[in-house]
Amino acid sequence: MLAFALFILAFMATVQIYIYRKLNLYIKRSTKLNKLSKLILPIFIIFNLPAILIFTGRVFKAQIPIEPSNPLLLYPYSIWYGTTIFIFLVMMLGKVFSTVMKIFPKGQEKKFDESRRKFMRIALTTLSVYAVAGSTVGTIKRNDYKIERVKIRIRNLPDEIRGLTIGLISDIHSGIFMTEEDMFQYMEALNSLKPDLILLPGDFITSDLEEIYPFINVFKNLKAKYGIFASLGNHEFFTRQPQRIAKIIEENGIRVLRNESEKIEINGKEIFIIGIDDLRYGADLDKATKNIDSEKVKILLSHKPYDFPRFARYQIQLTVSGHTHGGQIVFAKIDDSYIAPASLVSKFVAGHYKIGESHLYVTRGIGVVGLPLRLNCPPEITQIILV
Repeated sequence: MLAFALFILAFMATVQIYIYRKLNLYIKRSTKLNKLSKLILPIFIIFNLPAILIFTGRVFKAQIPIEPSNPLLLYPYSIWYGTTIFIFLVMMLGKVFSTVMKIFPKGQEKKFDESRRKFMRIALTTLSVYAVAGSTVGTIKRNDYKIERVKIRIRNLPDEIRGLTIGLISDIHSGIFMTEEDMFQYMEALNSLKPDLILLPGDFITSDLEEIYPFINVFKNLKAKYGIFASLGNHEFFTRQPQRIAKIIEENGIRVLRNESEKIEINGKEIFIIGIDDLRYGADLDKATKNIDSEKVKILLSHKPYDFPRFARYQIQLTVSGHTHGGQIVFAKIDDSYIAPASLVSKFVAGHYKIGESHLYVTRGIGVVGLPLRLNCPPEITQIILV
C-alpha cells in the first residue's frame, strides 16, 4: 500500500509542479499580470499544505495539528487538487491535439496554430471556472446520496422468490473521507428500505486495517430477513490481512463469502448466494460454484465487474459489483456511456447490464478514493427487486 500511496503522491506532485511552471511563465510574459508573479509560489505552498498534512498523517502515521477529516483541511485539499488535476488533464489533451496538428502542411499548421492559441486561452479560462465550481460542489455534496430502485426480471424465477428485495451498498471506504458519523446515515437509510437480503460487494476500508472497526461499529446494525452477505474488495487485500478483516466482519453478523456459496431457503425454494475474492487477488469462481445445479437461482458478489461476460457463461442470473464508484468524477453521460476516467478501464461503470439471461448491476458505491469529491455521480444505496 505504501508503494501505491507514493505513486499517488508522485502524480500529485507532478501536477502541481507542471501547473505552477506553466502559470508562472504565463504571468511573467503578461505585462498586465507581471506584478503577480511573486505571489504564485506562496499561493501554491499554502494550498498544498493540506495535502502534505494529510499524506504525512496517513502514510507515515505522524501526529498532525488538525484532524484529516476536518473541513478546514479537507475542503481546501479537495477543491485545489480537483481543480488543478482537471486543468492538468485538459492541458495534456491540448498537447496531444498540438501534436496531431503537426501532420498538416506548414501553411495549414500555422493557420491552425493561430486559431488554436486563441481557442485554448478561452477554453482554459472557461474550464478553470468549471473545474473550481465542479470541485467545490462535488466536495460539499459528496455525501448527498441517492436511492436507486431497480427491477430485474430473472427468467424462470420461481413465484415463491418473485418480489424478493435486495439492499445493495458498496465501496464504503471507511477512513478520513468516510467517518463513523458519515456511515451511520447510510446504514440507517439502507435499513429503512427493509430489504429481505443485504449484499455488500467489498471495499469496506481505504488502506488501513484499523479502518475496519469504525465500519463494523456502524454496519453491524444492518438488518435483513434472509441475511447479510459480503465479499472482499481490492482495498481489503491492500492491508495484506484479508483473513483478519473477514473474521472481524463475520464476528459481527455479516457472512463473508470467499470463493464459496451459501444456500438460503425462501418460501420453500432454494437460492444460492455466491461470493468471490477480488479478481486480482485469488478469485475462484469454479470453487465457489462447485456442486450448484445450473438451474438454481444464483446471485454472485464480485467486487469488480470486469469479468461479467465470463460470469454469464456460468449461467449466473445476477451479479452485483462495485469498485468503479460509478466513475466518481463524471464529466458527462451520453445515453448509457459515461465520459469519465473509469470508462477507460471498463465499459461496466454503473447501473444495469445484461448478456443473454444474465444480469449485472454495478453500484456507484458511497465512498471515495484519492479526492473527497464526486462530480455528476452521487453516492448510491440500491434496492433491487427480483421480478
